[in-house]
Amino acid sequence: MTVATIPARNPSRPELQPASRGRSRRGANPLPSSSWPFSSPGLSPLSASSTRTIRTVELQLAETPSRSTADYTPTPRDMAILMALDSYRYLDRGQLQMLFFSGSRSCQYRLRWLVDHGLVRTWRVVMRPGRVCRSSIYLLSRRGAAALAEWLDEDPRQYLRRAEHALERRFHLVHQLEANQFFVDLAFAARELLGHGLYHWVGEHGVQDAYAEGDERGPIPDGWGRLLTPDREVLIHLEWDRGTEQPRRLRAKLHAYTAYFADRAGASANQVLFVAPTEQRERQIAGLLPNHADADRESCRFWTTTIAFIAATGGPLGAVWTGEGSGRRVSMLDMAGLPRSDRPAEDSVGKPSWWLRRPGGGGGS
Repeated sequence: MTVATIPARNPSRPELQPASRGRSRRGANPLPSSSWPFSSPGLSPLSASSTRTIRTVELQLAETPSRSTADYTPTPRDMAILMALDSYRYLDRGQLQMLFFSGSRSCQYRLRWLVDHGLVRTWRVVMRPGRVCRSSIYLLSRRGAAALAEWLDEDPRQYLRRAEHALERRFHLVHQLEANQFFVDLAFAARELLGHGLYHWVGEHGVQDAYAEGDERGPIPDGWGRLLTPDREVLIHLEWDRGTEQPRRLRAKLHAYTAYFADRAGASANQVLFVAPTEQRERQIAGLLPNHADADRESCRFWTTTIAFIAATGGPLGAVWTGEGSGRRVSMLDMAGLPRSDRPAEDSVGKPSWWLRRPGGGGGS
């Protein structure tokens, strides 16, 4: 899959158009009261063309607004959005709406405000063949990175470096968006469950930075999370598989997990989740698991599923995971975890107004 960036033909519209009189166009978000589809990022909702093979992602980077942006007052939600983009690099409009807004119109207006004031940048996305328009992708701008660092009273250099890196080195953009969608879906699925929630969510680069600051190195998943249930905390290590790694690389990855977690206290609370693109790929991954399971030692657990199976069962919290040759599908809520701490589930990612009680966002140890 190739990613190309071309300048937009026209500058960004200074203001949104009034609400349409007729039916919403294809690609509009559903009402907050309707069920959200568990779909690929950048497309909301699913359309008939979404099932076709996507060969090229065409990104059109919107031009910098020409009007003055000297006077602005970001809200706590604005800063939480900037923190999310700093942590996860790329989020599309649908993902940001699920995390921070109750409706599509308020989401569109506020994201336009952030773009017009230069705090975030946006890519308009077109998928080929067929020139299928998808939801725009948002990333942190230099101005947004500097504003975030000032708000947090920290050195802006590391924030600027991450923002520039996300803009320039976007080779795995689609993969990162899809991994982010998994955690957004997980947070949304746990939103209405009493005593449940995705309390922590750390992106791939956040995991790398955490290891760089410590004295040891461990396997780097595509995302790490802490799922709260009424009686335990399940630690999630996501491996979003695109079917491109050779068996040799898969075996090395599995060995890295088992070697790191072997005989560690609480190792069995760490669940390594492989999401495969096809059933054939899932069987290939599952065939390697018995060689890395040792019943006599405490270690992490490996689980597999497919993208289609998650979508068919209503999301990642369903009974979609099978592990180490058992053949039985279980829910993430049935997996082992650490004893429940005093972390309040109502402050989890995606809960109503969660960013007001969690200024630091979903990151954490």
